[in-house]
Amino acid sequence: MNEKVAIQGLRGSFHHEAAELYFHDTLQLIECETFKDVIDSVTSGTADTGIMAIENSLAGSIIPNYNLVRKNKVDIVGEVGLRVRMNVIALPGTSIDQIKETHSHQMALRQCATFFENHPEIKMVESFDTAGSVKEIAEQKLEGIAAIASQQAAKEYGMEIIKAGIEDHDLNYTRFLILRKQGGEPVEGANKVSVYFQTGHEPGSLAKTLTIISGLGINLGKLQSHPVPSKNTLYGFFATLEIQEPDQLRDLEIVMNRLTSDFEILGMYKKGTTHG
Repeated sequence: MNEKVAIQGLRGSFHHEAAELYFHDTLQLIECETFKDVIDSVTSGTADTGIMAIENSLAGSIIPNYNLVRKNKVDIVGEVGLRVRMNVIALPGTSIDQIKETHSHQMALRQCATFFENHPEIKMVESFDTAGSVKEIAEQKLEGIAAIASQQAAKEYGMEIIKAGIEDHDLNYTRFLILRKQGGEPVEGANKVSVYFQTGHEPGSLAKTLTIISGLGINLGKLQSHPVPSKNTLYGFFATLEIQEPDQLRDLEIVMNRLTSDFEILGMYKKGTTHG
């Protein structure tokens, strides 16, 4: 039976590409307009799994998505990395000097700042999805309008790439999380754990916590801070940690519950593969 996978966006989106890489084509897509819709599909049981971008090497972390994971009843059960190549896509026969507007998701537009600096005559227009923009142009036969999206999106909707590889840097990667409803079976061989915690405003409180984590032999792979709403002097932290033994997680929980507040484990999973 194919996995029912909720993605943000439509067929041909980067989420679609990441889902196929992770599930090896054995999937049934559930297209969602927003990241919250992805979460809702998972928690309601409409989807078996959700896949959601969490950070990009050029545009940075997607903080609202960290909060969505934390505030809803989902677990992180996997990850996959994708080399992202951005392309200007338009109706067949269109040239770049005919383009007046380029539509895409805000995260995609942010990864192509140099292109727009070199083409100030082209207006950026935010949309809900990369592939959705390609589909709209194709269906409505919009002349003088392009989308920024994947090669797969161009093929999916019979469109033409008029300028390829416009991302700001060759090393443009996006990391996606694999999400399932809470309460499922634990992931065998898990060697990564994503957590959330808060520290006090006292000098050195975060440094002390990180030093103790290091002392447990746990590698810190990612640390992302954000202010806690309504508490001006308090920050929360999302962290990705690499572990080698189950005892390390037990020790981590003991330490974090003593040194920090609101400590939560958001998921345990295997270190993912980055596809380039």
